[in-house]
Amino acid sequence: MQTSVEKVGAIGRKMSVVVPADTVETAVQARLKQLSKRVKVQGFRPGKVPMKIVDQQYRGAATSDVLGDLIQSSLQEALAKEEIVPAVQPDIVPEPLEKGADFTYIASFDVYPEFEKLDLDGVSIERPESEVGDEDIDRVIDNMRKQQLTWEEVKRKAKNGDRVLINFTGTVDGEEFEGGSSEDYPLVLGEGRMLPDFEAGVVGMKGGETKDVDVTFPEEYSEDLGGKKAVFKIEANSVSKSVLPEVDEEFVKNFGVESGEVDELRAEVRQNLETNLETQLSSTLRQRAFDALLEQNDTEIPLKMVQEEAQRMVQEQKNQMLQQGIDAKLLENFPDPDFEVLKPQAEKRVALGLLMMEIIRKEELKPDSERVDQRIEKMASSYQDPQEFVDYYKNDQQALAQVQSIILEEQVVDLLLEKADVKVEKVAASELLNVQ
Repeated sequence: MQTSVEKVGAIGRKMSVVVPADTVETAVQARLKQLSKRVKVQGFRPGKVPMKIVDQQYRGAATSDVLGDLIQSSLQEALAKEEIVPAVQPDIVPEPLEKGADFTYIASFDVYPEFEKLDLDGVSIERPESEVGDEDIDRVIDNMRKQQLTWEEVKRKAKNGDRVLINFTGTVDGEEFEGGSSEDYPLVLGEGRMLPDFEAGVVGMKGGETKDVDVTFPEEYSEDLGGKKAVFKIEANSVSKSVLPEVDEEFVKNFGVESGEVDELRAEVRQNLETNLETQLSSTLRQRAFDALLEQNDTEIPLKMVQEEAQRMVQEQKNQMLQQGIDAKLLENFPDPDFEVLKPQAEKRVALGLLMMEIIRKEELKPDSERVDQRIEKMASSYQDPQEFVDYYKNDQQALAQVQSIILEEQVVDLLLEKADVKVEKVAASELLNVQ
């Protein structure tokens, strides 16, 4: 067998493989012999058809059958001979085969990229540090109060933050349009659920008042209404102000604190915030380390791997939508995002995965069993029966592998940070926790 390899760019390869004619013929004859035992030819008993006739009638089919096997076996041999490991499944283009001739095909594929730097020696990384303060707890409890707010009708002009029950009818050029009317619609001013011109027109209205409001639809609003001017006849049925509950015993019990003690609720909120903050600090530092690693290794990534990652991203999005209750039938007609839109993020994810694999291989890293056990126990602490949780994770290989993967990633980050120039950055907990 003859092979030759041509480089196409940094990671592309074209390998020509020539399988000798006698190898092809031996495989074809073996296949014809198998066929001769069961083919039916008029005038001959099954299994007694002369090989010459079998050859004449079934050589084409036999040749097609054996070429796939020949490609598979010879490709592995050729790759081993050239000491090449493809990053993706090769694309095969066979040349026409004539009887008695060598069989030639071209295998096109990408190899794994070579990375320039697998550490962060001398690279500056900011480690975020933060702590939960009383003001963060206050913000969370304020949000909890908003979840239980009630509405009290008032006899005054509506302002931002008020809820106005309205009837409205919209017209364009004097004609009503689909979706342009409603009755007893609860509009909370300032939330931006309606067009700015519409909300601005409702501000200042009293219960029982009616007015016409001019609204211009944005160009991108819809094909039918984009850029058009409409007139909405709006009737305010009532205006209500929001009333937040007091943080008292009843309020505290509504959130599962049976004692009704405000201090106990605040302690639970603090604990949850601190747990989330620890996760966010770790996640932010990890992302900064990975971003720095990627910046040092700007190299070509196998396109097939990027395409496969983009497909996984689409499927992840659909799975999330299903978990949120979206009807599966609706997703069947849901158009997939354009590949060019997903490509940058997919390339980043593939490049990072390859870098991680190379670091793990080079450093011969294995998941630290002690850290794995500690992580499982920490995860179990929030469950009613922690030991049942621990036993499940330690005895289920798939569940255990997920935790091992997380720990191995943390070990890679630790290794990267050992050589990095790490500086402390003080960050407000509210920024990391997105507590408004």
